Amino acid sequence: MRGGKLTKPPEGEFYRMRKSPINVSPALREAVTDMSTKASVQLVGLVLRFNGDDRTIRDLWSEPSNTPKHKYNPHHADRLQVYRHNNDADAGRGERAANKIVDLAGYHAEELFIICWAALLRGSELDENQLRRVDLVLSKSPCCGRAASSMLRLEGNPKYLPIGCAAKLAAFITSKNMAIEWRIAFLALAGSDAPDYTPIGGPGVNRLMSARERELATAAGQQVTYRDTVAQPGLAQAAAWRTEAAQLQVQAQNLQGQAKGNAMAGFKKLNQQANVLEQRTQQQTAAMFSTARTQSIGQAQQGIQLLDSLSNVDVRRWQP
Repeated sequence: MRGGKLTKPPEGEFYRMRKSPINVSPALREAVTDMSTKASVQLVGLVLRFNGDDRTIRDLWSEPSNTPKHKYNPHHADRLQVYRHNNDADAGRGERAANKIVDLAGYHAEELFIICWAALLRGSELDENQLRRVDLVLSKSPCCGRAASSMLRLEGNPKYLPIGCAAKLAAFITSKNMAIEWRIAFLALAGSDAPDYTPIGGPGVNRLMSARERELATAAGQQVTYRDTVAQPGLAQAAAWRTEAAQLQVQAQNLQGQAKGNAMAGFKKLNQQANVLEQRTQQQTAAMFSTARTQSIGQAQQGIQLLDSLSNVDVRRWQP
């Protein structure tokens, strides 16, 4: 630091910060506690602080598809224009200018943080070259994977930010001075349904996953196993029974007496077997798919790993 400005590492040097958690002040703890009481599965909150200065603390909130501006989020004028592909899987279909507010794709809290970056710095009376440290606390860890937040492009930038908020943050961070230190904390893993966001610490994966999240991850694994090894063969067997039953029904039309009765009885029995198997399989599938969203827990771990692999970023569960 010289003259209040952040200096880049000398040419050829690689900056690596000491990995450590956010320095939690009473004011930051209060802001995160308040955010956690308002956050939900549908509403993700983000508390940010620049340079460890509590005067810069503020919150941002996700805005789901076609919903109005969250009352605490930046004004329309403080948001850069954003462009999205009409189809992320086929960039050749062109792009659209996303609505700054009430957009079809909505906005994740991390996306709004990026989109409103200049306004957030301005509101904190900071120039980017004065920035030494950024603290971010999220109610859910940044999303990751194919089903995560869609690609977007900021006005004035020809390059698209990738799918998923973890990848977007990584791209955004590496586009800035790598001597800026980023410390990111989360209350729950993306994809989990922890209603109270109470963190449980521990070594290794337990540092990231609460006991409830581990249960959900197990349930997600069971769901995938059921879908791939039980549901499909079961439905195939039910379909085969229905085909056989239909053949017996056709045969019965050309039979008389006891033979016809036997064929019809066989038709009814196979049809009933198919009904029972289909119903049981569908009920079990529905129960398993009720936890389908928890598959993103594993992807959330990948997003955390991506961010934590950056030399100037630390990511961990919030520990007030």
